[in-house]
Amino acid sequence: MNFRSPEPLTPSTSGESPPMKPALGDARQQSESRWGSFSQRLIAWVIAGPLPQSPEIQKKLLQHNMRKKNTLVVVHLSMAVMASIAIVITGQVWAYVWLLAEIILAAIRFSIHVAFEKAEANGENGNAITPMIAGLVWTGVLAAAAYQCVASGEWLLILLAGSGLAGVIGGISSRNAGTPRYGIILICTLALPYAVATLISPIPHLYIMGLQIPFYVIAVVVVRFENYQTLLGLYHAECENRWLAHHDQLTGLPNRVMELKRFDELLREPPGPSRTEHPPCTVFCLDLDGFKDVNDRFGHAAGDTVLVAVVDRLRDCIRDVDFLCRIGGDEFVILLPAIPPAEAAAVAQRIIERVSEPFEIGGVPVRIGISVGSACAPNDGETADELLRAADRAMYAAKRRGKGLFVANTDGTRELVELAPAADADAKMGRRASERPELKISRFPLPFRSKSL
Repeated sequence: MNFRSPEPLTPSTSGESPPMKPALGDARQQSESRWGSFSQRLIAWVIAGPLPQSPEIQKKLLQHNMRKKNTLVVVHLSMAVMASIAIVITGQVWAYVWLLAEIILAAIRFSIHVAFEKAEANGENGNAITPMIAGLVWTGVLAAAAYQCVASGEWLLILLAGSGLAGVIGGISSRNAGTPRYGIILICTLALPYAVATLISPIPHLYIMGLQIPFYVIAVVVVRFENYQTLLGLYHAECENRWLAHHDQLTGLPNRVMELKRFDELLREPPGPSRTEHPPCTVFCLDLDGFKDVNDRFGHAAGDTVLVAVVDRLRDCIRDVDFLCRIGGDEFVILLPAIPPAEAAAVAQRIIERVSEPFEIGGVPVRIGISVGSACAPNDGETADELLRAADRAMYAAKRRGKGLFVANTDGTRELVELAPAADADAKMGRRASERPELKISRFPLPFRSKSL
């Protein structure tokens, strides 16, 4: 509930109402909002690297910190042993507190890692920020304990603390390689108290160790950034290889592998309101008409340019929810979920008209066409293979009827065409087109048709 100031709301002499004081609740919400925004920016800066990365790469870098659970167990076990030695040697309260903190933090960090792994196994995003906070708390406890080891004046504890910190810092440079800034914070948190303790210690010549620690920290930080660059290169290569395995390198479109995956997702989706009214999935098989002559006349580089331009036009003709992929040289497939048949026919008509517009190759207008065949689930098939075969038959029917046409499999074309067009169909089209004077000007004598069946 918001409480406002009890100041009376009386008109001012100027005729204007006095300004209202902000509600205490609103002020508190604004303060919390500012603090939340600041903490989010701080966390984002801490977990980021020297250069901005994509969300996928950043997620992998964060996950790298969570992949070494066995290392976590070994480190906490070794620190617990060191705390036990400190109890035996000194018998002081801080040593008991250290051991208790090690046990509690080990259990907390281990449970956090287990929860993270379960979330990732279930396909959810694990919380990578909580374990980082727990790691920072543990680092502070270990740094304070190392300071106390030096302050105790016991040479055995001083050496054990120094060697333990060196091992932990070295492990941080590897285990937290994905988050270099966070790792540097941990390293400095560990090294600074121990260095200060050795510098102010009355033990003769112990300050030399404190003077040496900054150089060691700098060397570890340099190695840490090298580890980061190596890890970053591996993740970039992994993402690039995965992208190349599922996409066409020329056009950037998904390939047949991704097409089948998306097909399976569409066919498995539970029926919604739109899917009960319209077919759950309509598939277009598209093949360019006359594209071979583009390669023969202008070269494959020009053909690649035309393919990229065709893809841009296809994208302009379909919806955001539709899925466009390239499955061959000049063959494409479009998956259209939950679309009415009339709208699907309009999309095909729009594609034919758009692709038939001339392309410019070296200042020369070039015309090609496109044939489109469609099939709908579940009438024309219930699997991806059945639907693709039905749409492919319809597309070949469009080619045999004159090319530049749209034929739906439900039009009864299943029995009309069972074979692909003749191998010399394009050549015959070229000979017929060369007799048409209006196409001789473009130096690309290939006809096209832009009317739907």
